[in-house]
Amino acid sequence: MGRRGRHRFRLHHRRRAIQGGLRLYARQHARVPVVTALPAPPAIQIAGVALPRLAVVVPARNRRDSLPRTMASVLCSQRADIELVVIDDGSTDGTESYLASVDDARLAWRRLPQAVGANRARNEGAALSRAPLIAFLDSDDAFRPDRIDRLIGFFDENPGIDCTIDGFRDISANVERVHQLPVTTPDPEKLRQLLLCHCIPLTNSTLTIRRSAFIGIGGYDPELRRHQDRELLLRLVGQRHIAFGAATDVLKYRSGNSMSRTHSGYIAGLDDLVARCPDYRSNGYESILSYLTLRGALKAAAQGHFRVALDEVKAWRRARNLPGGLHVLPGYFVGRRKRRVLERGLGQVLATTSAE
Repeated sequence: MGRRGRHRFRLHHRRRAIQGGLRLYARQHARVPVVTALPAPPAIQIAGVALPRLAVVVPARNRRDSLPRTMASVLCSQRADIELVVIDDGSTDGTESYLASVDDARLAWRRLPQAVGANRARNEGAALSRAPLIAFLDSDDAFRPDRIDRLIGFFDENPGIDCTIDGFRDISANVERVHQLPVTTPDPEKLRQLLLCHCIPLTNSTLTIRRSAFIGIGGYDPELRRHQDRELLLRLVGQRHIAFGAATDVLKYRSGNSMSRTHSGYIAGLDDLVARCPDYRSNGYESILSYLTLRGALKAAAQGHFRVALDEVKAWRRARNLPGGLHVLPGYFVGRRKRRVLERGLGQVLATTSAE
């Protein structure tokens, strides 16, 4: 079986797994632990709400300290027609006990006996949820109070849009940096190019997608540990309508164990992404790949993380899908110039803030 055949095989089975999870949830819903309401729950009435309008899916792995803030940012809403779905990905820090202590009927949660990774946990959460609209939220991030109302209103007013990418506020070491997307969403081919060249600042917590679209593309790739949001969007673009959001109502906290904060493992993650995206092997992307390949190691070295930089160079030498040889260095500068031209074409600089 060729690479494309294996990709279609994985995609088919991810679709079936998500659809099977939805059917299983419908049969077993009464047995799912449903808890909820934080210390000062809002005065709401939930009786008679047959189907939530929006689900917020949170994967959590040993985030007992940050999870209350994340959940509170959702459950502070006075809407009864939402659901918060938390998947405890085999945590060992008391996350399960905390979830069991929360009393709010809008919360559903499930504990996985062993860690399976954030992408599998997100897919589990999507299968456990019921709403036609799914917003993802990482367990160390938070929503601003008006985000849920805005998302429901936006998708009601725009039935032809299947997914939105919003801006966010990046908070680290008492510094806040705002990343706002352009008002106009590029056409699908330009958007694909921007995604491939890493010109759009991304975090999973800014993605909201209709359930039908999420199931249609097979959900998140469970084997991918980095670039999950980018890979999901690259499968979605061209098939469904994606729109930029004008808001920056997601708070991205850079905690010590955030995947996006460390450069370690970046090269292996990029190698996996390129293996899944045939577009990278077309003309015009070799210099972009040279730039993307080297920048993680260069950033690590510039920040004094020399051991990480050395490990990344070793990973580059093992990579099967990334450019190699001496031409990578001049390709780095060519790729950097190409990327800056693309960014200027959007009308503002949108450099990513993660370690990718």
